[in-house]
Amino acid sequence: MTTALPPTTSDGLVDQAAEEFFDALGRADEQHAVDIATGLLDAGATTEQVLLRLVGGAQERVGLLWQTAEWSVAQEHAATAVNERVVAAVGARTRGTAERGHVVLGCLDGEWHTLPGRIVAEVLRVHGWRVTFLGASVPAAHLVSYLHLHGPDVVAVSCALPAHLPTAHQTIIAAQRTGTPVLAGGAGFGAQGRWARRLGVDAWAGTAAEAAALLDRQPWAAPAPAGEGFNGPEYAGLTERRRRLIGSAVARLHGFSPLAGPHDHPPDAGVEDDIAQVLDFLAAAVYLTDRDLFVEYLGWLAGVLEARNAPAAGLDAVPEVFHAGLHDFPFAQDCLADGRTLLAGSHPGPATGRSPR
Repeated sequence: MTTALPPTTSDGLVDQAAEEFFDALGRADEQHAVDIATGLLDAGATTEQVLLRLVGGAQERVGLLWQTAEWSVAQEHAATAVNERVVAAVGARTRGTAERGHVVLGCLDGEWHTLPGRIVAEVLRVHGWRVTFLGASVPAAHLVSYLHLHGPDVVAVSCALPAHLPTAHQTIIAAQRTGTPVLAGGAGFGAQGRWARRLGVDAWAGTAAEAAALLDRQPWAAPAPAGEGFNGPEYAGLTERRRRLIGSAVARLHGFSPLAGPHDHPPDAGVEDDIAQVLDFLAAAVYLTDRDLFVEYLGWLAGVLEARNAPAAGLDAVPEVFHAGLHDFPFAQDCLADGRTLLAGSHPGPATGRSPR
């Protein structure tokens, strides 16, 4: 879930500290960052203001700096780790009543971006909910087992990347079969939660504040049935060929990584992971029968490469290899054709701060 909070007249205190706080993140100065955040609490700022405006705002800047190649992956990871420690310190200073009910919150299987979920968990505690945060990459079977064992009022699932939407669909179905309503959030569900609604969630929240407001308005109306048009057979076939497709692309690129650049890994490192990510976005587009999902990702990735002055040839070659290996997959072929057209003549748009890592 994203963590934006509409500005209020009492946010000036937090905003004044934003640059000093971001400087602490840039130097990975954990103690100073924690001191700033807790000092704001002592000065009268609310937990939500510190978490959403200070930490959330800083994290968006961190992602943008990585995307535009101004920061390395190591700098991004260090700053994110400090932000996680700040969230923990702020949470330790906050005492919720836990009188509203029990919410279980976790990241989908394969999702490792835990910071947004941690922030949402703390905001919900402020609003009187007992929150169990299950952390990163929770397999659907493990989540369902936990729901059966503890019987929470709501399960909240976080998805940062659209590549994980097929997994999200299976998780949502499995959770709802336990009788637990599902609240979804995160940029991975698309603008205004367009894919969340298609997957049949009970509710979708664009921000932590919206999540708290939605929980206050329970019980929710029955969710709309999941949309039709899921391309399960082609998705399953593509998944079955996953290793072969990645291997063919690695061989074609001779160890060159499409995402390699002067500030990241050396040219011969991470190539399989980068190619796998392109394939996973293609698979999600196939599953949802949404060609824009794949094309938008390729446009974003092309912008990342441009910021790093990385050769475009590596990225151009990946759809070509997939095209040859998926000749009997008509929707995948359509996605790849659109992607190759974009790469051949598109001009990547402005950076958005979204990171695939």
